[in-house]
Amino acid sequence: MSDDKSDNVIDFFKKSAKISGGQKFFKGFPYIKITKDDNGNLFKEEFLTEYAKRCFYIVSVVRSMGLGSAIYKYKVPYASLIDFLNEFKNNESYGKIIDIERYIPEDLA
Repeated sequence: MSDDKSDNVIDFFKKSAKISGGQKFFKGFPYIKITKDDNGNLFKEEFLTEYAKRCFYIVSVVRSMGLGSAIYKYKVPYASLIDFLNEFKNNESYGKIIDIERYIPEDLA
């Protein structure tokens, strides 16, 4: 088994990707629909929602500081993610979001 994390990455932009019904878009953004987990079980909304509520997101923000820059990493709970992102969208906070990564606490793994 490969240790390469890219084995689990779906290439949205590859023309030969085998996506049911072809590539689809929502407001100009490509997406795929996934209805089952890796074991073939159908997703249940209530379980997915409860799981998401216990996850966090590590949001990386770059800010200029005199001659250089600094990266600030924020641990943002699921329930606050949209509010946090809107701070930057509405120019209420200084900096540029450069990365968002999901953080799964060890007790969820």
